[in-house]
Amino acid sequence: MNRMMMSGNSFLWRGFSGTEIGPFHQRLGLPNQDACHLELDNELVLIAVSDGLGSKPLSHIGSQAVCRAVVRVARHYMNTLAIEPLSVIELFHNFWLEELNGAEVEQCGCTALFAIVFGDSTFIAHIGDGDCCIISSVENEQQIRFLTDKDESLFANQTHSLGKKNQVEKWKFCVQPTVELEACFLVTDGIADDLASEHRIDFYRELLNQYRLLSDIEVTLDVKHWISHWPVTGHSDDKTIAALYR
Repeated sequence: MNRMMMSGNSFLWRGFSGTEIGPFHQRLGLPNQDACHLELDNELVLIAVSDGLGSKPLSHIGSQAVCRAVVRVARHYMNTLAIEPLSVIELFHNFWLEELNGAEVEQCGCTALFAIVFGDSTFIAHIGDGDCCIISSVENEQQIRFLTDKDESLFANQTHSLGKKNQVEKWKFCVQPTVELEACFLVTDGIADDLASEHRIDFYRELLNQYRLLSDIEVTLDVKHWISHWPVTGHSDDKTIAALYR
């Protein structure tokens, strides 16, 4: 899915999102535990990605709830001139719990990555694994950074996640001046873990450069193709990406 919009400050936003169930879940007849969402209209500009923990049987419910909670947060702050990051995270967590619709919280563990454009500021937040790549332009110089790096202190298949209690200290977040933001890419670890460190920046830079030159339809087809024909031998995880760019 991809769409574009013209915001009030005359910046042309484009975006896309896509998810593909991994071979492992296909073999077992399990659902895709990832979820993603893109919202681009005259009121809301946001992306959200979530990866359900494989050890939690209802994690797909948790990841889908993340997307709905992010939309609710964006609507809640729609007419707010200034935001307080910790309040946004707390509100998101409360909305996420509500969006579980009575499912057992501890069985819905998942990560959360999202970016919401609030006028002149863009709020970007991340808990868990995966990548959050931010590409900005400051004084005509492009800068590429990641909200978090892989936590080498965690064992394989272990990550921080959403749960009954909001673990504020586990979140990473930033408030990015919207005027400087060129792109934000959110991906689950099914993609992020297969990116070699030395190629990590180039992967996102090349996506941005390529997709700026393509039409929306071409972007949609290309994302669908490479996400479903992942070239890494032996890959097994669900793969999800969402992006805002201009």
